[in-house]
Amino acid sequence: MDRRTYLATSVALLAGCSTSENKPSSQDTEAATVTQTSSKQAPTSTAEEKATQEPTETPQQSADVLVGDVVGDNALQMVVRDVSRTKSINEIQQADSGNEFVVVRLAVKNITENSDTDVSELFQTRIKDSQNYTYQPALTGGDQAFQGGTLAPGEVSRGDLFYEIPTDTSGLSMQFDFAGTSLFDYNRVTIDLENQTDTIADISQNLRVDVHSAGDAIESGGLEVTVNSIEYRTAIGSFSEAADGYEYAIVDITTANSTDQEISVSSLLQMECKDGRGFSYSGSLTAMSQLDQAYPQGSSLGPGEERRGKVPYEIPTDAEPLYWMFEFSVLVNGYKTFWQLR
Repeated sequence: MDRRTYLATSVALLAGCSTSENKPSSQDTEAATVTQTSSKQAPTSTAEEKATQEPTETPQQSADVLVGDVVGDNALQMVVRDVSRTKSINEIQQADSGNEFVVVRLAVKNITENSDTDVSELFQTRIKDSQNYTYQPALTGGDQAFQGGTLAPGEVSRGDLFYEIPTDTSGLSMQFDFAGTSLFDYNRVTIDLENQTDTIADISQNLRVDVHSAGDAIESGGLEVTVNSIEYRTAIGSFSEAADGYEYAIVDITTANSTDQEISVSSLLQMECKDGRGFSYSGSLTAMSQLDQAYPQGSSLGPGEERRGKVPYEIPTDAEPLYWMFEFSVLVNGYKTFWQLR
């Protein structure tokens, strides 16, 4: 699910999951540069053509591509970079008897100059088999899970989608709708998950928004957020030790409410870390339970109240650049702000 839906419905699940995370595949560890080798591209319409079309007469546009092809419209680019199968996602999430998970490594980029755009794997993706049965993404707390939501201009969301299917299923393809929440005029790409290009292309993140530094205070709608400092540890308390190749990034923040009404602030729904490749990292619940001066959960920020606390994230030790993000609104028209941690 996207981060808003997924985190809101799976806190209990995440609390029981292992805190270790797998490193990204070797395809994603190199510097990402877009080199499109395939001639297949999703068709697009010009602004004038769209303006003259009646919505009910707008045809659905589509394209057929392979794993490794980069395709896009005027707002998003996407590429499926890898496909695999597994019987389990983590220690507690196992496929039912006779089933397995198809794991799709997906990258999506907002290519606009100055407009935020939303991505939802729940509404915009599905896979289909040779008998035309379709499967939706599984709710998962898996390592490196794809996290949708609002993408800022130039931002990439990269990660794994999990689909539970019968083991003997074949002829798999994935559908991606470039405007999955639109009733009209959307482009759809169908990716053949059983064939790939000779060269797996990629997309790179190049943020086209202001990126702030520790000490900067940013305000929106009467809520002010400040990143005070950042520290790194390999263990927190007696029960939280980072996996090999990982460490905890502990972000010390202050939130201040200058309005005369309560404001809800959630470290799970509104805060995350992201690296330069587009992988996202949510706050570690296990580490947070061991952390002194953790940012408190479960109560609103009162009128005129100021609150300070720390949020830990388990990240690869080589994650650089590394950003901390705060989304001022998770319901509509999200406004996402970035601080560079290193």
